[in-house]
Amino acid sequence: TIARSPEAKALGIKMGQPLFQIRDLVRRHGVIVKSSNYSLYGDISRRVMTLIAEEVANSAIYSIDEIFIDLDNTPIDHDRWARDLNAKILRETGIPVGIGISTTKTLTKLANRLAKKSPKAKGVVVLDDQKWIDLALERTEAGDIWGIGRKFALKLATIGVTTARQLRDMPDTTARKMMTVGGLKTVRELRGIRCIDLDDSPLLRETVCVSRSFGKEINDREMLKEALITFAGRACSKLRRLNLVACRCQLFILSNRFKKDRPQFSRGCELTMTPATNDTRIVSNLVGQNINRIWRNDLAVKKAGILMLDLCRPEDAPRDLFSAHSQLDTPLMKAIDQLEVRFGKESVTIGRVPKANDPDWFMTTINRSPCYTTRWQDIPTIW
Repeated sequence: TIARSPEAKALGIKMGQPLFQIRDLVRRHGVIVKSSNYSLYGDISRRVMTLIAEEVANSAIYSIDEIFIDLDNTPIDHDRWARDLNAKILRETGIPVGIGISTTKTLTKLANRLAKKSPKAKGVVVLDDQKWIDLALERTEAGDIWGIGRKFALKLATIGVTTARQLRDMPDTTARKMMTVGGLKTVRELRGIRCIDLDDSPLLRETVCVSRSFGKEINDREMLKEALITFAGRACSKLRRLNLVACRCQLFILSNRFKKDRPQFSRGCELTMTPATNDTRIVSNLVGQNINRIWRNDLAVKKAGILMLDLCRPEDAPRDLFSAHSQLDTPLMKAIDQLEVRFGKESVTIGRVPKANDPDWFMTTINRSPCYTTRWQDIPTIW
């Protein structure tokens, strides 16, 4: 479970809970279950973000479902403006959203959390009055504040800091000692002091990861090799879209953590690429050569992936005297990328890479919604 409606939460369904544990609950209450549909999510996200960005001069996308916007020097009624925007997004995309407004990013995240949780808010909360900020902080647990999390919350509880208001009022020296500079920034942001820029994400991606949980556990070496080569192709495609290359990559496999009666394992190996590359052929070849470093005949693999590390621009890639200069802009890779844009993902593959209807290790998606907005044959028909 990666997303739940309020009704599902009320039934006691937990975040991350596997479906097999709640099948009786699902059947008894008629819970609607949908598999992940990343193409649909990405397209709907793009539409929502575009609508929001059209309304403001400055914005920064934080994740697939979050965006920060700058309303400084905008002489408007913030509550009315937010409610109009909320209604516009619902009307044009069908997606209900929560909008939080305040003086810092951390307080804005708190306002957004309240907008989503409180039925009275109707999707919008503006925290610009100190009286209401104090009340919101008093009623919010410290661990629910953006940037704190469970581990810091446990540490804070040892000194009696359990609410967000107590967190805000703790001494700077204590905050820094217990939670480093990042924690101190969070504390100051709760006081209304801006410490985090609108767009504080790194200029370049630091990693690219492609991983999947398998529909069925893998106990065959060649099948695992196929899966990892497929993931390598997707990772390299992402790197080329970002105009980046990787100096290292990491292969990893994991057991099924929900089957406690079986041995649990987490295995991996790291590969160095000299020179740095985003060429699918090179990375796929490395995967094939090193599969035995993570494989063992008695393993049942539930999840696997590839993590591309030490990313940089091609012109900034480290070189040495003994390695040939890599041809990053190869006609073959460019042609494959162009064909995928025209005919769809993995319409052309390198070597023996399976199609989605070939092996049985692909992620189970029997409950997936149609790709209503990204595939012609899935567009709803109105009679």
